[in-house]
Amino acid sequence: MKIVVPASEGKLCSHFGKCDYFAFVDVDLEKKEIKNMEEKIPDGGVSCQCTNWLADNGANLVLAGGMGLRPQSVLEQNGVDVVCGCPEIEIRELVQSYLDGSLELTENSCNHDEHHNCHGEHHHCHH
Repeated sequence: MKIVVPASEGKLCSHFGKCDYFAFVDVDLEKKEIKNMEEKIPDGGVSCQCTNWLADNGANLVLAGGMGLRPQSVLEQNGVDVVCGCPEIEIRELVQSYLDGSLELTENSCNHDEHHNCHGEHHHCHH
């Protein structure tokens, strides 16, 4: 399984479209362990519109702090699950806590009071 985390400086970036890169983390679900991690940046740069690129690069799941409704919908249409409300912690710690079932989620941090690049009116993430 390939888990993708929008990241900056080794940690989850709370706003999906504002991250520096995407961490692609290969995991073994049965053993609940991280096998490999790779940093990738789309050719056109990072934005809320790079969701198809994530799917094309093998993403099965995106762990995000906040994400607008449109990127969520595109990912889900491409068979990629989305979990929003993840904390801004180190990527390995985040993925491992997801694998262990101990990940504590908060609300989707993408709100329109501060982030104008989010799309949609109200965001619902799958927990």
